[in-house]
Amino acid sequence: MREYFTVGQLSSIFNINVQTLHYYDSIGLLSPSKRDATTGRRLYKFDQVYKLTTIKYQQKLGKSLKQIREYLDSTDINDTLSDLEAQSTIVHERIQELLNVEKIINEKVSFIRQKFEEMGKADPDSIEITHYEERPFISAEGEEFQFGNDYFYVYPTVVFHEGDRKYFGVYVPEGFKEEHPLAELDHIPAGDYYCTYHLGTYETIFDTFAHVREIAAQNGHTLAERTVSFNIIDQFVEPDCTKYLTQVQIRIV
Repeated sequence: MREYFTVGQLSSIFNINVQTLHYYDSIGLLSPSKRDATTGRRLYKFDQVYKLTTIKYQQKLGKSLKQIREYLDSTDINDTLSDLEAQSTIVHERIQELLNVEKIINEKVSFIRQKFEEMGKADPDSIEITHYEERPFISAEGEEFQFGNDYFYVYPTVVFHEGDRKYFGVYVPEGFKEEHPLAELDHIPAGDYYCTYHLGTYETIFDTFAHVREIAAQNGHTLAERTVSFNIIDQFVEPDCTKYLTQVQIRIV
């Protein structure tokens, strides 16, 4: 059995940068048991492998090097058990957070696929009348919400235009209120909507609005002042703005 490991050997075994091991030595976190008398190379005893394994494990738990040092220096088994229990709680919370993120991502994928399926059944350039029941959304007014709330990035974005006013919302699935009882929801009213798709940048979407209203007028329908636009393919999934895909809906009044 090997008695000593060099820095290079530890680096290879644990996939750790040599400079990282040198840094551990400089701060006293993991120092070699001796140095080669001829070459001056750091030599680590075999049982120090277990200490390095512990350091890597503690880092996976998100601990800082200072916290790891305190953990390694602890000689009280009760302190060690308390630390492990605390870390278990943190890991559990991270798991729940990741499960929530996974759920939201799956809902967005489902939304996009549903819209693609709807498009596949109709001419993308056509204008159709579709009935919708009341639909929930979260108002996303203000930069503080838009840049500081995860909902805005992962749930489908809905954009409202009403006169000169433009405002945003986050389109959430049915059942959202049950899972988030403190959330304040608004609703897109039920009704019959003129629906079509707009391909391209948001700067040209007003031409699509005007076209929908022109067709509605020809059919003798009066439309609400507010337009509702669902971002299907947007900046969060496509860097090329000419490929953005938006569904435009305007309610018949």
